[in-house]
Amino acid sequence: MNRIRYNEFMFDQPTLIMIVPNLLFATRIEDAARAAGAVVLSPIDQAAFLTALRDGARLVMIDASADAVPWLAWVRAAKDDPTTEAVPILAFGSHIDIELRNRALGAGVDRYLARSNFSEGLVEFVAAAVRDTTDDPCSEPLPEGVVRGLEEFNAGQYFEQHETLELVWRAERRPIRDLYRGVLQIGVGCLQVERGNAIGALKMIDRAEKWLQPFRPACQGIDVDRLLQDAARLRAEIERRGADQIDRVDGRLFPKVHFTMTNEE
Repeated sequence: MNRIRYNEFMFDQPTLIMIVPNLLFATRIEDAARAAGAVVLSPIDQAAFLTALRDGARLVMIDASADAVPWLAWVRAAKDDPTTEAVPILAFGSHIDIELRNRALGAGVDRYLARSNFSEGLVEFVAAAVRDTTDDPCSEPLPEGVVRGLEEFNAGQYFEQHETLELVWRAERRPIRDLYRGVLQIGVGCLQVERGNAIGALKMIDRAEKWLQPFRPACQGIDVDRLLQDAARLRAEIERRGADQIDRVDGRLFPKVHFTMTNEE
């Protein structure tokens, strides 16, 4: 198992930190990390926690119900230290325990998620933390989750593409996340056409165009200009038909996302 419980943190692989006493969640985190080529560390005290952060840990994941560990104090210490304050800290817990959520955020936790949302997005949270990033996100290759979402989009699986791309969008914190949001909203627009909701379809397409504009003409191998042009044609047809004839919109006008895989070795 990749989980380590001692003070020596010297690994060639990307490292993640977890404070997760729940065996089920701990095992799932380890599995996701292993699949991403990362190592998970479980520090035994605050000194070990801060050492792991200084040694380059990419992400901290904390089960807010870990009462046996003074993790709130550890978080405060990490955020008060200029050498560790930038490491993202994600906590998860009960969605109804607002007091604990507020204490966590007050201590310096960067994101606090309901347990179910953390579970759904775990693979993408880990992938986003481990992924190598640059100062030019548009030159980076498409994340695997985005590729899956684009394939679902092009197969007409508009509900599924929304679920897939939304997980990547949640996990990614840089502005590049709006590229994924724009694509998924065009897909939702197509879904609204299929459901006979002209107003909803137009709203989704308009929002998507706003999110996608900064990424023209292309980004991460996605032909953004072509997607916007195709979305504009679909919008024009919806407006021409109107709400009463939304069922007569030709499905062949639904956009496809044209993309190429970039920077792959």
